[in-house]
Amino acid sequence: MPSKSVKKKPFLKKALRFLIILLIVALIAYAAVYILSEKGIIDPPRWLFQDRPEIPSSENAAEVHFIDVGQGDCSLIISDDGSTMLIDCGEEEYSADVLGYLDKLGITRLDCVLATHPHSDHIGGMADIISSEIEIGRFILPMIPDEFIPASYTYENMLNALIEKGCEVTLAKSESFGLGSGTVEISVVDYNGENLNNYSPIVKFKFGERSFIFSGDAEAEIETAAVLAGLDLKADVYKVGHHGSTTSSNPLWVAAIDPLYCVIECGAGNSYGHPHSEVVELLHDYTDYILRTDVNGTVVFITDGKDIGFAVSE
Repeated sequence: MPSKSVKKKPFLKKALRFLIILLIVALIAYAAVYILSEKGIIDPPRWLFQDRPEIPSSENAAEVHFIDVGQGDCSLIISDDGSTMLIDCGEEEYSADVLGYLDKLGITRLDCVLATHPHSDHIGGMADIISSEIEIGRFILPMIPDEFIPASYTYENMLNALIEKGCEVTLAKSESFGLGSGTVEISVVDYNGENLNNYSPIVKFKFGERSFIFSGDAEAEIETAAVLAGLDLKADVYKVGHHGSTTSSNPLWVAAIDPLYCVIECGAGNSYGHPHSEVVELLHDYTDYILRTDVNGTVVFITDGKDIGFAVSE
Protein backbone atom coordinates (compact mmCIF):
# COMPACT_ATOMS: atom_id res chain seq x y z
CA MET A 1 0.00 0.00 0.00
CA PRO A 2 1.62 3.30 -1.05
CA SER A 3 2.38 5.77 1.73
CA LYS A 4 0.37 8.94 1.88
CA SER A 5 2.22 12.16 1.22
CA VAL A 6 2.14 14.68 4.07
CA LYS A 7 0.73 17.99 2.96
CA LYS A 8 1.99 21.19 4.53
CA LYS A 9 -0.67 23.17 6.29
CA PRO A 10 -1.69 26.24 4.24
CA PHE A 11 -1.44 28.65 7.19
CA LEU A 12 2.19 27.68 7.80
CA LYS A 13 3.06 28.50 4.19
CA LYS A 14 1.27 31.83 4.48
CA ALA A 15 2.97 32.68 7.76
CA LEU A 16 6.41 31.88 6.34
CA ARG A 17 5.71 33.92 3.21
CA PHE A 18 4.51 36.84 5.36
CA LEU A 19 7.66 36.78 7.52
CA ILE A 20 9.90 36.76 4.44
CA ILE A 21 8.02 39.69 2.90
CA LEU A 22 8.15 41.57 6.23
CA LEU A 23 11.91 41.06 6.46
CA ILE A 24 12.43 42.29 2.90
CA VAL A 25 10.28 45.38 3.50
CA ALA A 26 12.17 46.14 6.74
CA LEU A 27 15.54 45.87 4.98
CA ILE A 28 14.36 48.11 2.13
CA ALA A 29 12.98 50.69 4.60
CA TYR A 30 16.19 50.65 6.61
CA ALA A 31 18.26 51.15 3.46
CA ALA A 32 15.97 53.97 2.28
CA VAL A 33 16.20 55.79 5.61
CA TYR A 34 19.98 55.42 5.59
CA ILE A 35 20.32 56.78 2.02
CA LEU A 36 17.91 59.68 2.62
CA SER A 37 19.64 60.60 5.89
CA GLU A 38 23.06 60.49 4.26
CA LYS A 39 21.80 62.90 1.58
CA GLY A 40 20.37 65.19 4.25
CA ILE A 41 16.78 64.78 3.05
CA ILE A 42 15.59 63.48 6.42
CA ASP A 43 17.11 63.65 9.89
CA PRO A 44 16.30 60.53 11.92
CA PRO A 45 18.00 59.87 15.26
CA ARG A 46 21.60 59.35 14.14
CA TRP A 47 22.16 56.59 16.68
CA LEU A 48 19.77 54.48 14.57
CA PHE A 49 22.77 53.30 12.53
CA GLN A 50 25.16 52.92 15.44
CA ASP A 51 25.59 50.41 18.20
CA ARG A 52 23.77 51.61 21.28
CA PRO A 53 25.87 51.72 24.44
CA GLU A 54 25.40 48.66 26.61
CA ILE A 55 23.17 49.16 29.63
CA PRO A 56 25.02 48.50 32.90
CA SER A 57 23.53 46.16 35.46
CA SER A 58 20.84 47.89 37.50
CA GLU A 59 22.42 46.53 40.70
CA ASN A 60 24.16 49.38 42.56
CA ALA A 61 23.25 51.70 39.68
CA ALA A 62 21.28 54.91 39.33
CA GLU A 63 18.49 55.49 36.85
CA VAL A 64 17.26 58.70 35.26
CA HIS A 65 13.87 58.50 33.56
CA PHE A 66 12.76 61.13 31.07
CA ILE A 67 9.05 60.39 31.12
CA ASP A 68 7.02 61.10 28.01
CA VAL A 69 4.36 63.67 28.97
CA GLY A 70 3.82 65.16 25.54
CA GLN A 71 4.71 68.85 25.26
CA GLY A 72 6.07 69.07 28.78
CA ASP A 73 8.86 68.05 31.14
CA CYS A 74 8.98 65.20 33.63
CA SER A 75 12.22 63.66 34.90
CA LEU A 76 12.67 61.06 37.61
CA ILE A 77 15.96 60.20 39.32
CA ILE A 78 16.25 56.91 41.19
CA SER A 79 19.54 56.53 43.01
CA ASP A 80 21.27 53.27 43.89
CA ASP A 81 19.61 52.99 47.31
CA GLY A 82 16.12 53.62 45.93
CA SER A 83 15.93 57.28 46.96
CA THR A 84 14.09 59.40 44.42
CA MET A 85 13.76 62.90 43.01
CA LEU A 86 11.05 64.12 40.64
CA ILE A 87 11.69 67.20 38.50
CA ASP A 88 8.44 68.58 37.02
CA CYS A 89 5.49 66.45 35.91
CA GLY A 90 3.90 67.79 32.73
CA GLU A 91 0.33 68.98 32.15
CA GLU A 92 -2.58 67.92 34.36
CA GLU A 93 -3.85 65.54 31.67
CA TYR A 94 -0.71 63.43 32.18
CA SER A 95 -0.87 63.19 35.99
CA ALA A 96 -2.56 59.77 35.88
CA ASP A 97 0.15 58.53 33.50
CA VAL A 98 2.92 59.79 35.77
CA LEU A 99 1.30 58.26 38.86
CA GLY A 100 0.83 55.00 36.98
CA TYR A 101 4.49 55.07 35.93
CA LEU A 102 5.61 55.59 39.54
CA ASP A 103 3.32 52.81 40.69
CA LYS A 104 4.71 50.44 38.07
CA LEU A 105 8.19 51.13 39.44
CA GLY A 106 6.96 50.46 42.98
CA ILE A 107 7.66 54.02 44.11
CA THR A 108 5.66 55.02 47.19
CA ARG A 109 7.86 57.92 48.29
CA LEU A 110 9.47 60.84 46.49
CA ASP A 111 12.32 62.06 48.66
CA CYS A 112 12.50 65.32 46.77
CA VAL A 113 10.24 67.06 44.26
CA LEU A 114 11.31 70.14 42.32
CA ALA A 115 8.92 72.35 40.39
CA THR A 116 11.25 74.31 38.12
CA HIS A 117 8.85 77.16 37.30
CA PRO A 118 5.09 77.88 37.32
CA HIS A 119 4.12 76.94 33.76
CA SER A 120 1.48 74.25 33.35
CA ASP A 121 3.59 72.11 30.99
CA HIS A 122 5.92 71.60 33.96
CA ILE A 123 3.63 71.69 37.01
CA GLY A 124 0.13 71.09 35.62
CA GLY A 125 -0.25 67.69 37.25
CA MET A 126 1.62 68.52 40.44
CA ALA A 127 -1.53 68.99 42.59
CA ASP A 128 -2.68 65.48 41.66
CA ILE A 129 0.72 63.99 42.50
CA ILE A 130 0.88 65.85 45.83
CA SER A 131 -2.67 64.79 46.72
CA SER A 132 -1.98 61.13 45.89
CA GLU A 133 -0.92 58.48 48.41
CA ILE A 134 2.73 59.03 47.51
CA GLU A 135 4.78 60.30 50.44
CA ILE A 136 6.78 63.44 49.70
CA GLY A 137 9.90 64.24 51.66
CA ARG A 138 10.77 67.75 50.49
CA PHE A 139 9.19 70.02 47.90
CA ILE A 140 11.28 72.75 46.26
CA LEU A 141 9.68 75.81 44.65
CA PRO A 142 11.48 78.44 42.57
CA MET A 143 12.29 81.74 44.27
CA ILE A 144 9.97 84.26 42.54
CA PRO A 145 9.54 87.86 43.72
CA ASP A 146 6.03 88.61 44.99
CA GLU A 147 5.20 90.93 42.11
CA PHE A 148 5.81 88.17 39.56
CA ILE A 149 4.10 85.25 41.31
CA PRO A 150 1.39 84.06 38.90
CA ALA A 151 -2.26 83.99 39.90
CA SER A 152 -2.97 80.99 37.70
CA TYR A 153 -5.29 78.18 38.75
CA THR A 154 -2.51 75.65 38.18
CA TYR A 155 -0.05 77.37 40.50
CA GLU A 156 -2.61 78.08 43.22
CA ASN A 157 -3.91 74.52 43.01
CA MET A 158 -0.39 73.19 43.58
CA LEU A 159 0.17 75.48 46.56
CA ASN A 160 -3.17 74.49 48.12
CA ALA A 161 -2.32 70.82 47.69
CA LEU A 162 1.03 71.36 49.43
CA ILE A 163 -0.68 73.12 52.37
CA GLU A 164 -3.35 70.45 52.66
CA LYS A 165 -0.81 67.62 52.69
CA GLY A 166 1.52 69.47 55.06
CA CYS A 167 4.57 69.03 52.86
CA GLU A 168 7.97 70.44 53.77
CA VAL A 169 8.35 73.29 51.28
CA THR A 170 11.58 75.19 50.64
CA LEU A 171 12.52 77.82 48.09
CA ALA A 172 15.21 76.95 45.60
CA LYS A 173 18.71 78.06 46.56
CA SER A 174 22.22 77.11 45.56
CA GLU A 175 22.98 73.96 47.55
CA SER A 176 23.97 70.32 47.26
CA PHE A 177 22.64 67.22 48.99
CA GLY A 178 23.06 63.49 48.77
CA LEU A 179 20.73 61.17 46.91
CA GLY A 180 21.91 57.65 47.61
CA SER A 181 25.54 57.45 46.51
CA GLY A 182 24.91 60.36 44.17
CA THR A 183 24.81 64.10 44.70
CA VAL A 184 22.26 66.68 43.60
CA GLU A 185 23.66 70.15 43.00
CA ILE A 186 21.17 73.01 42.64
CA SER A 187 22.38 76.35 41.32
CA VAL A 188 20.20 79.46 41.29
CA VAL A 189 21.18 82.37 39.08
CA ASP A 190 19.91 85.75 40.28
CA TYR A 191 17.03 87.03 38.16
CA ASN A 192 14.33 89.61 38.66
CA GLY A 193 11.82 89.95 35.86
CA GLU A 194 8.52 88.76 34.43
CA ASN A 195 9.91 85.85 32.36
CA LEU A 196 8.95 82.88 34.54
CA ASN A 197 11.15 80.55 32.50
CA ASN A 198 14.21 82.25 33.95
CA TYR A 199 13.39 81.24 37.52
CA SER A 200 14.22 77.64 36.63
CA PRO A 201 17.14 76.50 38.77
CA ILE A 202 19.99 74.50 37.24
CA VAL A 203 20.13 70.97 38.60
CA LYS A 204 23.04 68.58 38.25
CA PHE A 205 22.89 64.95 39.38
CA LYS A 206 26.31 63.37 39.82
CA PHE A 207 26.76 59.64 40.23
CA GLY A 208 30.32 58.41 40.23
CA GLU A 209 32.01 59.63 37.06
CA ARG A 210 28.69 60.33 35.33
CA SER A 211 26.41 63.34 35.50
CA PHE A 212 23.10 64.71 34.23
CA ILE A 213 22.03 68.33 33.91
CA PHE A 214 18.54 69.81 33.93
CA SER A 215 17.66 73.48 33.45
CA GLY A 216 13.89 73.57 33.06
CA ASP A 217 13.04 76.33 30.59
CA ALA A 218 15.85 78.70 31.62
CA GLU A 219 16.71 80.89 28.65
CA ALA A 220 19.95 82.16 27.15
CA GLU A 221 20.30 85.01 29.66
CA ILE A 222 20.43 82.58 32.58
CA GLU A 223 22.57 80.05 30.69
CA THR A 224 25.20 82.69 29.90
CA ALA A 225 25.21 83.97 33.47
CA ALA A 226 25.75 80.40 34.73
CA VAL A 227 28.72 79.91 32.43
CA LEU A 228 30.27 83.26 33.35
CA ALA A 229 29.77 82.45 37.05
CA GLY A 230 32.08 79.48 36.56
CA LEU A 231 29.53 76.79 37.45
CA ASP A 232 30.57 73.21 36.83
CA LEU A 233 28.21 72.44 33.94
CA LYS A 234 30.06 69.55 32.28
CA ALA A 235 27.66 66.62 32.01
CA ASP A 236 27.24 63.37 30.13
CA VAL A 237 23.49 63.81 29.64
CA TYR A 238 21.81 67.14 28.88
CA LYS A 239 18.05 67.49 29.29
CA VAL A 240 17.77 70.08 26.56
CA GLY A 241 16.44 73.39 27.84
CA HIS A 242 12.95 74.66 26.94
CA HIS A 243 12.02 71.62 24.81
CA GLY A 244 14.66 72.45 22.20
CA SER A 245 13.60 76.07 21.67
CA THR A 246 16.05 78.62 20.24
CA THR A 247 15.45 80.73 23.36
CA SER A 248 17.71 78.26 25.18
CA SER A 249 20.75 76.07 24.48
CA ASN A 250 22.98 78.93 23.35
CA PRO A 251 26.40 77.87 21.99
CA LEU A 252 28.36 79.02 25.07
CA TRP A 253 26.10 76.98 27.36
CA VAL A 254 26.17 73.81 25.25
CA ALA A 255 29.95 74.04 24.92
CA ALA A 256 30.25 74.21 28.71
CA ILE A 257 28.11 71.08 29.06
CA ASP A 258 29.83 69.23 26.19
CA PRO A 259 27.20 66.43 26.29
CA LEU A 260 27.57 62.83 25.21
CA TYR A 261 23.79 62.43 25.08
CA CYS A 262 20.91 64.88 24.72
CA VAL A 263 17.26 64.35 25.59
CA ILE A 264 14.56 66.65 24.24
CA GLU A 265 11.19 66.44 25.98
CA CYS A 266 8.52 67.64 23.54
CA GLY A 267 5.19 66.59 22.07
CA ALA A 268 4.61 65.21 18.59
CA GLY A 269 3.47 67.90 16.15
CA ASN A 270 3.50 70.61 18.83
CA SER A 271 2.44 74.09 17.76
CA TYR A 272 5.76 75.63 18.84
CA GLY A 273 7.81 73.71 16.30
CA HIS A 274 9.98 72.23 19.07
CA PRO A 275 12.69 71.23 18.78
CA HIS A 276 13.94 74.01 16.53
CA SER A 277 16.28 72.87 13.76
CA GLU A 278 18.99 75.37 14.77
CA VAL A 279 19.23 73.77 18.21
CA VAL A 280 19.28 70.24 16.83
CA GLU A 281 22.10 71.15 14.45
CA LEU A 282 24.09 72.71 17.30
CA LEU A 283 23.64 69.61 19.44
CA HIS A 284 24.81 67.43 16.54
CA ASP A 285 28.17 69.20 16.80
CA TYR A 286 28.61 67.43 20.15
CA THR A 287 26.78 64.13 19.88
CA ASP A 288 24.93 61.79 17.55
CA TYR A 289 22.77 60.63 20.44
CA ILE A 290 19.84 63.06 20.40
CA LEU A 291 16.82 61.38 21.94
CA ARG A 292 13.31 62.84 21.78
CA THR A 293 10.21 61.85 23.70
CA ASP A 294 8.03 62.69 20.68
CA VAL A 295 9.99 60.16 18.63
CA ASN A 296 11.37 57.69 21.16
CA GLY A 297 8.84 57.86 23.98
CA THR A 298 10.14 57.60 27.53
CA VAL A 299 13.94 57.47 27.72
CA VAL A 300 15.71 55.72 30.61
CA PHE A 301 19.41 56.04 31.39
CA ILE A 302 21.19 53.63 33.73
CA THR A 303 24.69 54.17 35.07
CA ASP A 304 26.85 52.39 37.61
CA GLY A 305 28.95 55.53 37.94
CA LYS A 306 31.35 54.46 35.23
CA ASP A 307 29.45 52.92 32.34
CA ILE A 308 26.23 54.45 31.06
CA GLY A 309 23.53 53.21 28.70
CA PHE A 310 19.96 53.96 27.73
CA ALA A 311 16.73 52.33 26.64
CA VAL A 312 13.73 53.85 24.86
CA SER A 313 10.09 52.82 24.86
CA GLU A 314 9.24 53.86 21.28
